[in-house]
Parts: sequence; structure tokens; C-alpha cells
Amino acid sequence: MENMDMDNIDIDNMDIESLLKYLRHYFHHSDFKNETQKDAILAILKRDIDVIVSFPSGYGRTICYQLPSLIYSKKITIVIIPLVARIMDQVNTLKNLGIHTEVISTLTTDSEKMRIYGDLISESRKSHFLYVTVDQASTLAFKLLLSNLVQTNNLSYIVVDETHSENQWIYGQKNYEYQTLGMLRNKYKEIPWIVATATAGVDVIDFLRRVLCIKDDPKISIRFSIPCYRPNLFYDVVQDDIHGVSVHHLKIFIDNYLTEENVNPGSDTEKPSGLIFCKTREVTEKLAKDLKQNGISIAAYHAGLEEVDRNAVKDLFMKGHYQLLTVTSVSGMEINKANIRLVVHWGLPSSIPAYYYESGQAGKDGNPARCRIYLTRRATSYYNSKNESMLASAVNSVNSLEQAKNAAKSFLVFLHARYMKDFCEGLKCRHKFFSEYFGDEKMECQCNKCDICSIVSDGFYGGRSAIRLDMLQMGMNTYIKKICSKFNELQKNNMLTTTDALNIMKVCDEFVKANTPDNPRAILTTFNGYEETVKVNNTDVEPLPSSSLIENDDKKDEDQLPAP
Repeated sequence: MENMDMDNIDIDNMDIESLLKYLRHYFHHSDFKNETQKDAILAILKRDIDVIVSFPSGYGRTICYQLPSLIYSKKITIVIIPLVARIMDQVNTLKNLGIHTEVISTLTTDSEKMRIYGDLISESRKSHFLYVTVDQASTLAFKLLLSNLVQTNNLSYIVVDETHSENQWIYGQKNYEYQTLGMLRNKYKEIPWIVATATAGVDVIDFLRRVLCIKDDPKISIRFSIPCYRPNLFYDVVQDDIHGVSVHHLKIFIDNYLTEENVNPGSDTEKPSGLIFCKTREVTEKLAKDLKQNGISIAAYHAGLEEVDRNAVKDLFMKGHYQLLTVTSVSGMEINKANIRLVVHWGLPSSIPAYYYESGQAGKDGNPARCRIYLTRRATSYYNSKNESMLASAVNSVNSLEQAKNAAKSFLVFLHARYMKDFCEGLKCRHKFFSEYFGDEKMECQCNKCDICSIVSDGFYGGRSAIRLDMLQMGMNTYIKKICSKFNELQKNNMLTTTDALNIMKVCDEFVKANTPDNPRAILTTFNGYEETVKVNNTDVEPLPSSSLIENDDKKDEDQLPAP
């Protein structure tokens, strides 16, 4: 793609219309995705301050630095990303737009590296971007290239992106690689650094500031962030203690919410698609096989596949031949498809950030999508106060630095999983849980955006005063039947979750407390009896499976990052 003429443009005082011309020229977008994206681009364009960009998936994070880099067309931007798959996702997008890029990773041959380095220091350089993995930044060849580009004034930015997908830093396993970046940051202070991440907690941002030597000072660095709330996503949880977990139940869910009749595809003409995240490669294979036998268009996608087969599966999914993929944590994050309407987690996700990022693969086009977790009681039973105390004690009773690292890692893994358990079993709005975890400003719960809020918004849990009022207006029997009717409605429409059932039972309990009858258990017995009647009289309701087929052991896939 030809560069636009910069001779008559004052970059320091570029107006919005001029900036939009570049946006249309390079990316074919008629406008910015949001005001925060525009403000970040303007700040980065000035090249006088370090910038941190933290956006949810689908909000235009990468363009924040790609557009300014292209405006400085005579210079090059170096983009450092931890995962090769995420590098190639960006590189392929840029190449499809006619923008020349180069990539250096552990997969790059020595002869190819020599060609790339030679091209980048030549006056006839073609590339606008050089993408490298974190480990390559510590090599002598890279350091010599960086020195040359700085001395010849041919480097516009150094970008560190996709840091949210690199979980290993939490345990210090890759700190030395990022510390190398920190040393480069100190050596070349005249070059502006851009740190780009999806929605990140305070701990991640603090780590990035510390290791990259970016001070929290508005005079030398600025952060642009967008709240994590995504109103087009509906979150719910299904546990086997109430509804049962099985391939049959999952198939019904897929049939109900992954058909063109039940989604809003907008302008997207492709069939709606989905991802199912599994704990291990073995589970991805087994679940894909079971669902395929039930008539689902699906394939397994993970790092254990031969490269040719792996690329073929991904290509067929992107083209719509497969409607679903079963994936592991890392392999699932290689997928970037706008019309994913369904993201399922077949087992307990490793952490709140991991679940937020993975479920965030859904609905990137802004249309409605559903995110569901299926899990068993066995998946969460380990994360109790007794085991937490035991692991905490182990941290304080170590005899060596290595033991301290291992004990701290085990404790952190436990805490992250425990927070995930709280998310699944608690009665707080799912979106509000995310908002509080990531430190966003206080948000008001949005009706019908998760299983918790949908039951509350329908007026079945309004506190004791509301219960008393309903009881006075309808009478005890009518009120209980109304609750049971809601239970039946949810079940028939495949919308019943553990939280729904617990909420309904809690309503009955509050009803009892509010009215202090002589025999409180009688009301609950009435509810249980009505539920049994529903099961007998409604044969079209899906059967309750007798056992769970989810695997929830501690076995980790080789292509998975350690659980944060």
C-alpha cells in the first residue's frame, strides 16, 4: 500500500479530519470505534510520552499504535508480543491490508533473520513493522538492530502488546525476559514506549510499570482504559448439583443458541460459530467426537495436532465449514473471529482474568452472544478454607528460596481458582463481579445480562418487604406456585442454572422468614413437591443426566500457560 504524503501535515497539531483520512486509507474504517481510541491515538502520535492502552477485546486496541506508526511512514515500529500465534494474527491482518511487516521468533531461520535485519537497516526498507517475541529482544542481533535504528532516527515506537496473554510473569518464570525489555527501556529513553493489553487488573498494570520502568507520573506516562463491561454478552453457570452436566445437555444448549433463528447475526452472512474451552487436549478430542456423533459440526483444535492439520482445522473454522471448535486455553486465544456467538467452558476456568479473556472471544462484532460455564461439584470442592489455610502456612514454613517460589506459586494458583469458584457459586451480577475485580468504576447491574440479574429483574427476589407484599396480594399458595412456575419456565427453555434454582429456593426461605409460619419446612416441601410434579408432567423437558462427563483433574495441557 502506498504511503500518504506527510509533507503538508503538522503531526503535533493534526486535526481529526486529517487523522480520519489516514484511518480510512490504511484500515478502511469510516470512524473511530470510540472516543478513548481517538484520544489514545492522538496522545501516541505526539511521541512525547509513554502510553498504556488497556481495552476489552473488540474495542480497537491495536489500531491505537498501528495508525500512528503508519503515519510516521519513514520510520519503523517494533512490536513485542509473547505468543507467536498472536503475532501472526496481527501480521496476517496487516498483510491483508497491504501493509508490509516482518516477523522474528524462534521459528525464524538464521538466513531469514539476516535478510530481515539487512532490509530493516537499508534506505530502501519496505517494512513498517517488525514483530518479535519477548525472548528475541535479548539477542545480540536484535540489540544491534535497535541501536542502529535509534542512531539513524528510523525508529518511531517500541510496543509491548498482548501482555494479558502472558500469565507466566505472575510466578517469576519469565521475569528475566521482561527485565531485558526494562533495560532497553532505560537505555533508549528518547523512544516512546506503548504498552497494550486487554482488560487488566491493577496487579498486571503495576507489574508492567515496574518491569518496564514506566513511572506512574502523568508528566511522562498516561493510561487509556475502557471499562470491562460488555453489554452484548450474557453469562451463566450450570452445575451438576441442580441441572446435570452432560454432552446431551450441551447439545441442546448449542441447538438453542447457535442457530441463525435464535441469534442476531447483523450484517454477518456467515453461520454463527462457537468455541468450547476444555482442560486438556484429551478432553477436546473426546468432547468433539461425542458432539460430532450428536450431529454437531465441530472439530478439536490444540497444539498437539500436526501443523498442517492444525492450520487446516483453523482455516475451515474461519470459513464456516466447522461451526464449533473444542480448544485448550492457549489454542482458543489464537482464534479471532467476529461472529462467535457462543463460548462454553467445559470445566472450571483457571482464573477470573483467564475466563474474562477467553469468554471475550464471543461477540466481537457487538451482536448478542452467550458465555456459559459447565462444571461439577468436584471441580470446586478442593477450594475451601481448610486447604487455603494449609497452603498459606506452607508459604511461611519454607527452608529455601526455591521452596518459597513453589509454595507461593501453589498458593497463587489456589487463590485465583477460589475467586473463580466465588464467581460461579456467588449471587452477584457476573458483570459487576468482573468490574470490581478489574478495578473499574462502580457499575450498576444491568437487567437480563447474566443469570443472576435475569432472575432478579423478573421480580422474584426483592427482599422481605417485597415478599410480604406479594404474599398479601396473592396469598401464600399462589406466590409459591408463581415461583415454581418460573422454575419450570426456565427449565423448559434451557435457561435454568444452579444460581436460578438457588435464588428461587432462597426466595422461599426469605418468604418463610418474613412470615414466620409454624412449620417453615412445609413451604419448602410444597416447593419440592411441585418440582417433582413438574418433572413427571412435562416430558418435553430435557432429562437430568445421572453423571457428569467433565474432566476436572489437575492435568495441564502442554500448550497451556500456567493458571494464574
